[in-house]
Amino acid sequence: MDRDRLYRADAIVLRRRNIGDADSIFTLFAADRGRFDAVARGVRKARSKMRGHLEPLTRVRVLVAKGRSLDILTQAETLEAYRPLRDDLDLGAEALYCAELVDRFTVEANGQHDVFDSFTRVLDALATGAPRHVVRSFELALMALSGFDLQLGACAHCGGSLPGESILLSAPAGGFVCMGCRGQSGGGRLVSRRCAAVLRFARDAPIETFGQVQVDEALARELRAALADVIHHVLDREPSSAQFIDDVRRAPAQLSP
Repeated sequence: MDRDRLYRADAIVLRRRNIGDADSIFTLFAADRGRFDAVARGVRKARSKMRGHLEPLTRVRVLVAKGRSLDILTQAETLEAYRPLRDDLDLGAEALYCAELVDRFTVEANGQHDVFDSFTRVLDALATGAPRHVVRSFELALMALSGFDLQLGACAHCGGSLPGESILLSAPAGGFVCMGCRGQSGGGRLVSRRCAAVLRFARDAPIETFGQVQVDEALARELRAALADVIHHVLDREPSSAQFIDDVRRAPAQLSP
C-alpha cells in the first residue's frame, strides 16, 4: 500500500456505529489530527484482529489508510483500556458523557493537543478513583479551549464585583452577572456563593487537584446543574449521555454493569 496514503495516530475512541453485517464506523479523537471517522472492515467478525481494540473509551494506536470518502482502519493496538470505567456503570456513564462533549465541541481534522490532554486526564482521574465531580473541571476546561471561557471573577456585563449570597450564572451573558445587570443578562441560574467559589477553583486548578476537593452531594448536584445549563445553551441541545447518567443514578443500587 502506498505509504503516502497511510498515517498513524494515537487516539481515543469516542463512539462506534455498526454498518452492514460486520463493519463499523468509529469516531476517534487524536491530539494531532483532531476528530476523525474511519471504517473497520470485518471488525465484528470473531476472527478480526482489531476486535476488542476499538471499544469506546479505549486509547489506541491505529494505522489508517486514506480513502476517497472514508478512511480505513487497517491496524489497532490498545494503549489504555480504562478497565475500571467499563466495570463500573456509573463511572462509565460519566466517561461516555466526557466523550460526547469532545465529539460535540471539537471540529474534524483539526489538531487540539490541549483538548486531548484534558480528555486523557479526566479519564485517568475517573479510572483511578477520583470523585465524579472532576468532570466539572473538564467541562470548564473544554469550554475554555473551545472559545467559550466563562467570566467567573467579575460581572460578565460590566466587570463589577459580585456581592450577595447568591450569584446569577448566565449562559447568554457568558458568566456571572451582578445584581445591577441581571435585567440584561438573558436569564440564567442562581447559584450559591459556595458553588461560585468552587466553580472558579475548578476552572483554574488541574483536574487532579480539583479531584481532591471535598464536595458534598448537594453541592455536587448544584455544580452539575449550573454547568448543564451553560452546556445546553452553547450546544443548543442537551447531551444525550447526560440523560443516561440520570437514568443510571435512578436505577436500583443492585444493578450490575
